[in-house]
Amino acid sequence: MTVPAVLRSPLLHFFLLGGLVFGVYSLKNPPMDDGPGEDVIRLTDAEADRLADGFLAAWGRAPTAEEARSLVRDWAVEEAMVREARALGLDQGDAMIRNRLRAKMEFLAEAPAAAREPDEDTLRAYYAENAERYARPARLSFAQVLLPGGTSPDEAKALLANLEQGADPGAMGRATQLPPRIDDMAAPAVDRVFGAGFGTAAGALPLRTWAGPLESTFGVHLVRLDTRSDSDLPPFEMVRDRVLADWRSDQARQMREAFTGELMKRYRLELPGAAETRP
Repeated sequence: MTVPAVLRSPLLHFFLLGGLVFGVYSLKNPPMDDGPGEDVIRLTDAEADRLADGFLAAWGRAPTAEEARSLVRDWAVEEAMVREARALGLDQGDAMIRNRLRAKMEFLAEAPAAAREPDEDTLRAYYAENAERYARPARLSFAQVLLPGGTSPDEAKALLANLEQGADPGAMGRATQLPPRIDDMAAPAVDRVFGAGFGTAAGALPLRTWAGPLESTFGVHLVRLDTRSDSDLPPFEMVRDRVLADWRSDQARQMREAFTGELMKRYRLELPGAAETRP
């Protein structure tokens, strides 16, 4: 980039204006000779970078001169307000502030995990140890008839026999918004539609024959299982990115737990009406 182009850059204007704003502020409000200098609000390079990066991320461009001036002023007002609020003790006993500070500490504890790169053997071992996370569930295709409420076991057997002899399933059972057919649906999704355990029960039925009754959250069903593909584990290469993300997530959790354990060793917990304890 040429020197004239640099001099015309809005980002450069942002930093120059920031310095100008605080220079004028310092001239109009000189610090007291005998004070600690807490009335000085200084925009550091890191904070300026954060403001500029935030604007660039939001708008996809550097700020104009007026926008840069507004950013600097808003930041200065926020900094002054925060200082005054702390001086008044407004940050004490606030659940939202406490939760935010805790979240920041936990982030600091686990942040290194995001940059960790395990070797291939470590990642494959993690994949093998947690194979159930990556297994593809069984998939089912079936037809179902929801029986009328109060159907007796003998009546259910008679309806089952009629279905086996070719009776139309749509002309039987009671009206419902449930689909009469399910095609190639994962067993967990079947459970979400019909209730917990229904997918497992339907998947255990003999193929291509009416059977039941099976209970769901809606009542009692007769079911014909047409196809079933068993659960299987995809090749490691197919899910490698997911395995890496899970490994890093587990590393972050372990780092957070280790940090918390070491931190709490520094404190003694005193409970009302109870002896001192270590957390």
